[in-house]
Amino acid sequence: MKSYDTIIVGGGAAAYAAAIYGARYNLKVLLVEREFGGETALAGKIENYPGFTAVDGFELMQKMKEQAVGVGVQAVDGDVGLVKNEYHCFEIKIGGKIYQGKTIILATGSEYRKLGLPRQDELKGKGVHYCVTCDGPLFKGKVVGIVGGGDSAVKGANQLSEMGAGHVYLIVREDNINRAEPINRERLAKKKNVTVLYSTEVKELIGKKFIDAARLSKPFQGKDIVELRGLFVAIGSVPRGELPKALGVKLDERNQIDVDPRTMKTSVDGVFAAGDVTNASGSFKQIVTGAAQGAMAATSAYNDVQNHPNVCVLHAVPAAGLLGPGK
Repeated sequence: MKSYDTIIVGGGAAAYAAAIYGARYNLKVLLVEREFGGETALAGKIENYPGFTAVDGFELMQKMKEQAVGVGVQAVDGDVGLVKNEYHCFEIKIGGKIYQGKTIILATGSEYRKLGLPRQDELKGKGVHYCVTCDGPLFKGKVVGIVGGGDSAVKGANQLSEMGAGHVYLIVREDNINRAEPINRERLAKKKNVTVLYSTEVKELIGKKFIDAARLSKPFQGKDIVELRGLFVAIGSVPRGELPKALGVKLDERNQIDVDPRTMKTSVDGVFAAGDVTNASGSFKQIVTGAAQGAMAATSAYNDVQNHPNVCVLHAVPAAGLLGPGK
């Protein structure tokens, strides 16, 4: 069993920022990622990250990973199958291997929110998609829809237009797209092949093996069915909660990890969290805030390791009755 000062679970900006800071504190760091890059890697062109006029999200995450590995971070792929917390010492299982850490940082991010329609999972990848950057090029010259009224949906509509979609329907439940950044709204207004359908929802996915059309809650041009070859869903995300629940950390009413925004500490001693999985920045989920929170979490983990330098050593010694949980 390999031991580390801190184990970071996640593959996005928050996780890699924590890893870089942890390694620079001379901590022995293990980073476990299920999906490289998280939401950042799927973001397409990013124009609001300091230091880059414009950078592709996947490229930005590659640079973060190169930097982390360069300062000694060990990165492994896989799902965390088991978590134990005894005497302030954590154990995780990845495949057939067990890793031990004095602290753990949760930066597991979030996953796409679904429409809640019948056959949505069945048609995933067969017309229903969540990543414009990944799958948008498949719809060159074809009619597609994208559901959502926030910045990610408006950016997605712009991307689909620029990728050569024949026509793009932006399907918005609200009567405006004011939640999107002004610059993205301005770009959208200039797109000749984008139509915004306000106060409209998708009620049904139509098609046998692949999507052929969608039924709308509000008629468009006299019809409640619009022909589509693809439908992208951009209605936000929900935090991944399996690992936090296994560790017993406190969650808020939205299932986000409740943290102290000054230290990124959770309700469990030795467990820290950063990024979209937390409630540290409210609804303002940005790459720059995730990275900042990762750095803060690593700093708190460093301080914690200084205060508990021998916890895993004590854990390895049979001493029943001498030590209690969290001691």
